[in-house]
Amino acid sequence: MASTFFAGINIGADTTAKAALDQQLDRVAADIALSQYSTPALSSATWMTASSEVAGLQDIEGTEVISRVSWYGNMAFENSTQINIVGISSVSRVYDGLTVTSGAASLGANETYVWLGSKNADKIELNSTLTFPLTYWNGTAEPPGEESMNLTLKVVGFVELDDNSRSIAEDWYGPVLYQYGSSYIRPNYRDNLLIVKWNETIAGFYDSISSSVQYFSNPFTIRILVYVNRNALINPWDIPSSLEAMRTVDNRVSQQVAEYHMSISDNLEPILAQYQSISMTMRFSFLIVALPVFFVAWYVGTTVSDVSYNLRRREIGLMLTKGFSSGQIFRMFLTESVMIGVIGGLAGVGLGFLLSPVFATAVGGGSWSATVLGPEVIVIAVIFGLTITLLSTFRPSRRALKLPAVDALKEYMYVEEVKPYRQRWPWVAFALGTYKIVMFLFGINVAQIFISRGMYMTNVFLIILMAVWIVIDTILVYIGPLLFFWGFTKIFISGSLKFQELITRGARLLGDLGTLATKNVHRNPARVASAAFLVALIIGYSFQTIGTVASEQDYIIRKVKADVGADISVQLTFRENASAIASAIEDIQGVASTTLVYSLGGALPSQYYMRLQIRAIDPEKWLSVAYYENEWFSGNDVAAAFEQMKANNQTVILDRNLAKSLERNVGDNITLNFDSVMTVMTVVGFFGPEVTQQYSLGQYQYSTESFWSYIPLGLYESLAPEVYGSPSVMVKLEPNGNWKSVVSEILDFEDIGYVYSAPEQLETYQGDLTLTGSLNIQRIGVIFSILAASVATGLATLVSLQERKKEVSIMSARGLSFKQLATMLLAENLAIMVFAAFLGVVVGLIVARGNIAASNMTMSYSLVTHRMTFPPDAILLLSVCLILTFASAIVPVVLLTKKYISKMERIVRL
Repeated sequence: MASTFFAGINIGADTTAKAALDQQLDRVAADIALSQYSTPALSSATWMTASSEVAGLQDIEGTEVISRVSWYGNMAFENSTQINIVGISSVSRVYDGLTVTSGAASLGANETYVWLGSKNADKIELNSTLTFPLTYWNGTAEPPGEESMNLTLKVVGFVELDDNSRSIAEDWYGPVLYQYGSSYIRPNYRDNLLIVKWNETIAGFYDSISSSVQYFSNPFTIRILVYVNRNALINPWDIPSSLEAMRTVDNRVSQQVAEYHMSISDNLEPILAQYQSISMTMRFSFLIVALPVFFVAWYVGTTVSDVSYNLRRREIGLMLTKGFSSGQIFRMFLTESVMIGVIGGLAGVGLGFLLSPVFATAVGGGSWSATVLGPEVIVIAVIFGLTITLLSTFRPSRRALKLPAVDALKEYMYVEEVKPYRQRWPWVAFALGTYKIVMFLFGINVAQIFISRGMYMTNVFLIILMAVWIVIDTILVYIGPLLFFWGFTKIFISGSLKFQELITRGARLLGDLGTLATKNVHRNPARVASAAFLVALIIGYSFQTIGTVASEQDYIIRKVKADVGADISVQLTFRENASAIASAIEDIQGVASTTLVYSLGGALPSQYYMRLQIRAIDPEKWLSVAYYENEWFSGNDVAAAFEQMKANNQTVILDRNLAKSLERNVGDNITLNFDSVMTVMTVVGFFGPEVTQQYSLGQYQYSTESFWSYIPLGLYESLAPEVYGSPSVMVKLEPNGNWKSVVSEILDFEDIGYVYSAPEQLETYQGDLTLTGSLNIQRIGVIFSILAASVATGLATLVSLQERKKEVSIMSARGLSFKQLATMLLAENLAIMVFAAFLGVVVGLIVARGNIAASNMTMSYSLVTHRMTFPPDAILLLSVCLILTFASAIVPVVLLTKKYISKMERIVRL
């Protein structure tokens, strides 16, 4: 099972890694871009020559010359409109995703296609003529001045473009992300895009401009796009070699175009470099996920081997009496272990390959790439299976061979220690594990403390000591709970009879059967400790991992909503019609409500360098539309603060750190400068977390991080003639509103700049394997760990009952019924298993809380922080974990007891 998991998750991780890289590469429309960096400007013929020369180089699949010009002005169909004109060559890859929906099948000289997604596509008529005065500055003319030339185009058709073709046409070489709030997200916007031919339309027009002015002031931007042989150059399992191969191609291209004074921009190298670190993170996540399963495999293997060699005790005794030496028997056992390890490893590889689609799909990679089984995975999996087997059988076999031949021939004897467990290592493990659990409980992040305070240390000895402490503490983050569970079960369950009596005292409520069960626990403390350890470890690990993953998912959702500000945020280009646009958007089907927000700057009097971020909001509607959390506001209840803003326009919810710096409390007045307009306002509340890092400026202490301050919309409207605010509309969707159709309709409005949609950002995030791969690996790891631990617990129970087959048969012959036998056997383990489950739940929650607290310590400037949460799917998975864990201990007892009684009944009948 461990080999299956190891091979399957390895294949799944490799598949996901390749899928994630392919996903990132698919977003790169052009691999390399070449542009001129010095005068004199090249002629169109020279651009074509350079393109042909680069196309002939090794590992280059193709090139194309492309030009762009962004024109802004008044047209007959709309004033103040922006139009992007792109000139493509006959071999352009834009044609691969271009579909003519109406008009001419091909382009001619001075003819253009209009992209149907253009903002004003519905206003442009087929066969109409569009004239664009293109201006440039001629510094060589006498006198120097601005000159213009008219570019006249005839509209001959309308086209659709797929994502890749649009990316090439609009100069998007990757996913276009803009800074919004504190993160990078993708906006929706529409420009007018016209497509013309480079050779027939742009080349002659471009050459007519004097070469002495083309570089600095030519309205055209010209580039050569280069497409490389990605299959030959990029190996997803060897990123360093791929980076080296790309650098070789870059050097080759640079040398070829050096005489043309062109610079090179490699769009693949940043993707590969970024993915190199991401893939290492995914591999590390895999190791952390696999750690509990590997430890369970070793621990259960050791426990089962103890029972197995105990059952073979008489066989060992007979071989010793026949003249076999201990060394010969040990080598025989070792050979058996090697064969089992190799067979188990190969079987694990086969099962892992068959189950790899499940693993790949679970971690998010099944939809993009076919599974690949490399020879290195086979070798590593076999070595892993062999190692686990040898580690599991070595010590039990050595211990079995140390028995004297006379003792080995006995029918029954104790094979476990009955004295309290006083070995050193369990106490060391328990101490280290307890230390880390305490650190988790109080949310202490040693590394973060050292980072914040270490700069003030001057003692070299203390610095070295702190560094060693950080290393140990970091390792214990991953193995601390495991050490705690192992040490606890060894010391208190396996080694303490009093602790066992305390835990199993409840079983005495069953009468004589309970008393008998308690005595049996005393006879087999190691078996009980093994089951308790497995239960505590897997339940604790499940709560820890699922809690952490659920917290991260919750954080991502809240972070996106906080950055967007609502379900949808619409940035407007002008403020004149802002109210009318907000009302029109509210009438769209699927929109529940809207509110208008103005973003403006402010400053403290006589301190203009201290710019403040101000938002003017409608206190009547903002709370019901915008996304916010109560924890962001302080000093006053949110509802009470907004009620005061409704009643008085001269109020402000002030940035908490600014208020602390200025020593302002709720009810105090503050004077702010809005574009030279002084306004006195009353503080009714504070916004944002408190940031401890500050700097001195005069008599005040100022924070290095600032958050929004909020003023009533009525105050801004009274200042509006003199104070400019950037308008935006916050949109709240109906519960079942279709955000795609809402965004599409909003983009059709006039004066729309960008549209940010929280559902789209979440959809994009969830589909990005580089972001979700590690979380998905943790999910599949938890599921497989639960299954592995359940089977392991069931296996340990089975071999323990197998060892006691004669004992159970004798008790059955003496009159104990199936119900009595099952009750006694279940009572032996269930009391301690319930305690182990409780211990696992408590420790798991503490670790999850500690991880969340540690994450928040590194996010002191963030408005949104992690919090512990268990959504319904997490609760369902944890419930399944608990059910399977207890079922693995109950089902084997019921089945084997029934089997033994049935066998005894058949013997009696005969």
